[in-house]
Amino acid sequence: MIKSIPIPVSELMSRDLVVLKPEDNLQAIEQCFRAYNIHHIPVVNEEGQLKGLVTRSDFSRANHLLAHFRQDIESVLVRDIMTRQLATTTPDTPVHEVATVFLSNIMHALPVVDGNTLVGIITTQDLLRYLLEQRKQLTE
Repeated sequence: MIKSIPIPVSELMSRDLVVLKPEDNLQAIEQCFRAYNIHHIPVVNEEGQLKGLVTRSDFSRANHLLAHFRQDIESVLVRDIMTRQLATTTPDTPVHEVATVFLSNIMHALPVVDGNTLVGIITTQDLLRYLLEQRKQLTE
């Protein structure tokens, strides 16, 4: 029988993060999404504590409403559209637990926190990349 070793989130999570501040405006969000081709941007305060998360969907909805009400993109702040009630995980959480969360919910990313401090993010893409690497190793 093969015994699997639980892999911690810290081995798969992204650590080099693009982040926003709550007082940034929507133009900053747009620039980040375009420049880095990412789908989730954590929002942190000056101390690096996680305050929220902005997704491409959040940004698209806000943009649509701004166009409808003829408001300027610079007039709305990140804190106005970010999701504040977040599911999070820790660096030590086994990856299979995160995969279960992804399967049972509509979310595709979990911020990784140590206490309240953001230390990374894990996404469904991180899990898929890992699975493809494992498959490649098994076939070599």
